[in-house]
Amino acid sequence: MGDPMGNAEAPASWEFAVAPPRSAPGVASMVGYRALDVPDTPHLGLPSASLTFIVSLDDGVEAAETAEALADARPNPVVLGGLHVAASHVRQRPGQAGVQLAVHPLASRALFGVPSAELSVRDFDGLTVLGARAAELRERVAEATGWREAFGLVADHLVDARRHRADRRSAAVRPELAHAWHLLERSRGRSPVGAVAERVGLSARHLTTLFRREVGRSPKTVARLMRFEHTTARIAGTARRGERTDLAAVAAACGYSDQPHLTHEFVRFTGLPPRAWLAREFRNLQDGGFGDWSEWAHDTHAPQDRSDRDDPHHVSDPGRLADPAGG
Repeated sequence: MGDPMGNAEAPASWEFAVAPPRSAPGVASMVGYRALDVPDTPHLGLPSASLTFIVSLDDGVEAAETAEALADARPNPVVLGGLHVAASHVRQRPGQAGVQLAVHPLASRALFGVPSAELSVRDFDGLTVLGARAAELRERVAEATGWREAFGLVADHLVDARRHRADRRSAAVRPELAHAWHLLERSRGRSPVGAVAERVGLSARHLTTLFRREVGRSPKTVARLMRFEHTTARIAGTARRGERTDLAAVAAACGYSDQPHLTHEFVRFTGLPPRAWLAREFRNLQDGGFGDWSEWAHDTHAPQDRSDRDDPHHVSDPGRLADPAGG
């Protein structure tokens, strides 16, 4: 595939493998990765509306809040992070490999034993939260003979964790909160928070309190993350097909008021405007990075018709809500 930035075709930087849909409870995507011929520049881990859970097959992930802090970062064999609103900086090195999961924030209690609001967005060490069982998981995954076995080990670990906490009231999430999240997700972050709050029978202030208590972010911030995640997937898909990205069209399709609004959000979340991010991450995009894997386990949450997507004030009301933890 040609490079829309005008660069010569480069050898593959990454190998990616995607687990089958619904392999694990509460998981939006599960992807195996292996670094091949990676550049020296740090990779940007983008904010999203999902938790990041990584089980490394090597020494671990070296990540930091800033490029400067990356020099002192130590490898973390298991990564578990909350909803961060700024890109993390990740050191790239040949041979690094692991299984990365995007986990529904409302499944955090059932899978990890704590609400996602209690997960750090600065300390990337998942072992401090998950303990010895996660360390044992990492050892088993590192010995796996292929991606299918690695995916199965991680999925079994999460199923066991959910079963262990199934009877605990502390693992439950208020239904109004789950319903509100679902409505925001269906609109890809475009539904007004006030309309969502009214739909679930709460005031906007009460809904904001519930969101902050459970996921550590306001519903408005979560909606912005959902919209940004959809936007980056759309931009990445266009670049991967070798097409020039029409940012004005992307802005209109994703619910931004105009292209400068989109650029402002991009800079706020990544520190870079969209085209600079494309140039920096193009080789990763070519190999399948930033894939739109959100439909892997949440296709029932996607807008069912065009009116849902195009009307930002539309708040659909599905008849049956899925359990974020996979029940």
